[in-house]
Order: sequence, then C-alpha cells, then structure tokens
Amino acid sequence: LVTTAADNGNNTAPIAGSLRAALKAANVSALPFRIIFDVSGPCPRIVNLAAPMPDITGDVTIDGRTQPGWVENSGYRAFDATLCIAVNGSGSTPFAFHVPSDAGAARLVVQGMIFAGFSDAAIKLEGGADHRISGNQFGAVPFTSNNNDAIRVTGNSGGALIGGLGAGSVNLIAGSSNVGVYLDNDAGGSTLGNNVIGFQVNGNSNGGNGTGVSIVDSPDNDLLYNRIGYSAGNGVSISGAASTGNVMQYNGIGMTGNASPAGNQGAGVALSSGARNSTIGGTLNGNSGGNEISHNVGPGVWISPTGGAGNRVLGNRFYFNGAIDIDLAHPGPSANQASNPTSGPNQLQNFPQLTLATRSSDASPVTSVTGILHSAASMSYQVDVYYAESCDNTAPSRGRADVHLGHSVVMTNAAGDATFSFSLEPPPPFALWLGFVSATATSVSGDTSEIGNCIREVPGNLPNLLFSHGFE
Repeated sequence: LVTTAADNGNNTAPIAGSLRAALKAANVSALPFRIIFDVSGPCPRIVNLAAPMPDITGDVTIDGRTQPGWVENSGYRAFDATLCIAVNGSGSTPFAFHVPSDAGAARLVVQGMIFAGFSDAAIKLEGGADHRISGNQFGAVPFTSNNNDAIRVTGNSGGALIGGLGAGSVNLIAGSSNVGVYLDNDAGGSTLGNNVIGFQVNGNSNGGNGTGVSIVDSPDNDLLYNRIGYSAGNGVSISGAASTGNVMQYNGIGMTGNASPAGNQGAGVALSSGARNSTIGGTLNGNSGGNEISHNVGPGVWISPTGGAGNRVLGNRFYFNGAIDIDLAHPGPSANQASNPTSGPNQLQNFPQLTLATRSSDASPVTSVTGILHSAASMSYQVDVYYAESCDNTAPSRGRADVHLGHSVVMTNAAGDATFSFSLEPPPPFALWLGFVSATATSVSGDTSEIGNCIREVPGNLPNLLFSHGFE
C-alpha cells in the first residue's frame, strides 16, 4: 500500500509508504506482488522522482486504478479516464519503471497511471516476458517535460501487451520526443492494441510523437486497432532484416477521433533496411484487416529503396496522402519492369495495367475490369481493385485506393503475361455513381506492387429505365 507521494531518491532507505518503498518490498518477495494506492489529496497525486527507482526483478503489478478518484476510460477515440497517480521524471530521470536484461523471471503489469518527463523511456522493458501496460497516459501533461520514449521493449524481453481489448485498456501516448512505442527486442511478439498515439486527451488535438511506433529488428509484432497521428516523422516505421512477420490491421493512421486530418509528417507506414514479410491490411485471399491511412505528408505506405521483400499491402483504404498511396523504391511512381521480378523492395513487383472498367446499371451494379499483367512466368497473382472519385493528382495517370472493391487471382502464361477480366460489386454509396479504378498485384510470396494506372468507369449494359419496373 502506497500512502504518500513523497520521494527521497534513496533505494536503500526509502520513505515508508512511498512508491519507492513498495518497489523495494516487491523485489525481495518470492511471490507475485501487487502495489496499490491510497494517497490523500485530490487527483492527480504527483510523485516527483529524485532519482531512478529500483529495477523490477519479480512479478509485480502496479495498479494506479486503486487510488481513490480513479475513473476508467470509456471509449476508443479519445482518453477521458481520470488518473490519480502521476510519476514525473522532470526531464532528468531516465525511466519510471525498468526491467533489466538479467531479470529473466520478471513480469511487470502497469495500469491506470500517468508518466511524464523521462529522459530514456517512461517504461523500459529489457528482460522478462508477458508484460502488460494498459490504461495509462504517457505525456500530454501540462507543465512537464516530454518523455523521450513512452514505452520501449528491447534487449531480450519477450512479448508485451500494450493496450488491450476493452476501452479501459487504452493507453494515451503523446508528445514523446523520440518514439511513442519503440520495439527493438530480438524475441518480438508484442501486441499493440487500441492505443491512442499522438493525440491530446480529446482524441483530436495534436499530441504528436517523433515517430508513432518504431519496430527495429523485432519480429512477429501485431499492431491492431490503434490510432496514430501527428508524428513529426512516420506514423509507423518498420526496419531491419530481423523485422519479419509483423502485422498491421484495422489501424487508423493520419486521422483524429472524429475523422479530421491528423497526418504524420512522413509516410503513414515506412519500411526500410530489409524489413520483410510484413502484412499491412489483409492476408492473401482475405477480405478483412484493412487499415485506414490518410492525410499523411508522404506516401500512404512506402517500401523504401532498402526495404525487403514479401511485404503485403492489401485491402487498405487510402485517401488524401501527399504522395502515391503505395510506393516502392525511390519516392514517386516507378515504372513497370521489362523483366519481373527483379532486385529491389518487394522485388519491384509490376502493377496490372487496366484497359477497361465498366459499370452495370441494374439493381445490384457491378464493376467489370479488364487488364494485363506482365511478371514471372506461369505464376498466380492476386489482383486487388480500388475505387476513387478521381485519379492521384500527385502522380499523373496513377490511381488512388480510396475504397477496396475486392480481388481475383490471375495466372501468367509461359511468357509471363496474363490477360484478365472479372467483376466486383462496389459497396454503397459508391455504387451510385461512376468513378475511377486502379489495381495492385501481389505475388504468392507476398510482394505487392505500387498502385497502378487509373481509368474511368464507363456505363455498360444500360437498361431501358422507362420499363425497368413494368408498365405501372
């Protein structure tokens, strides 16, 4: 039980009833240890650290929800929780809670607290596994210094859960000078779910981090249902050849809680330095998992010249980005290759060249597309078709991926050519008017192309509307 917000900075003889004393007691316990709070005074009660806290080496739960006055967050688009225990590093203390690399049996759970002013990371996890960080606020605290990183999972630490399923698990992560959530642990396997990253507590105002989420040489992490905006750089950066198998689905990148612009100053998602086998959106042959990526200054998804192969970008919704929605290699659209695949990010997979798009005008209209694809010989490719109200004004003749219409599988011949024609059903309300369509191609190894050429839908098979419902 923590009963005072006072702190003397002395890990050998901490003040009785302080958070520092509780952590010292936790480290000598052979059992799982829970720290609860009953500090007198109004919310929030601020613990101003005079020196780093003791490292955490056991199974410790620090539960700020137990402080009288705490109120749980109620939704996923903002952060309206009343948190009553704040820990302040004043810009000079490296971290609030630290699990060292030699604490292999450690497990840290932190719930319902506020963190500001830490010069390394407010919570730094270098060892242990199965950590849980939920329902907390990092940054966006008036009259305090920024955190450098809010949360860092590094070293040999195992998978962590940051956020969670219910609204009460949402973390607000704002104003970090470097990275909001930094994953560079060899084991990977962390899950970021339902976090509000880069916003003030209202879910709309600018609380941007340097980078929203950075994954560096860390495999098999899942980013699900997060909102990431206002970053000074990329919304999400994935880099390093060991960064493989990372999955991003159902995230909103570049918009506020009320869907207003909150673009990141770089790309929505950027992959570099050999990052490979990522899933951004749906899986091959799947129709779910798409992210909404909008209003970013750079491309929606940029697989840079140093990016690896096998990065699937499928079924997402892109709009109002400052560059092409899916971009391979150097910034700006790349031409199809005469011999494909070839060396480069996503093996510079060629995009399909659409030649015709027609829209039927019956009760359930469909869009029929015809086109050609040139790539590897005798291979199957998934062709995904996208709808928009105009072509991409940042890249003449290229399309925009505003709405995913669906996909089909095509097979190339011995010369590497496929001629295809198939039909898809536009979702409401886009079925009501003609627009523009474009497409991507994805190989069986997961290489997705840039967004391809843009063509206008034309009416096809128009019925006689006078008699469409009989003579009455």
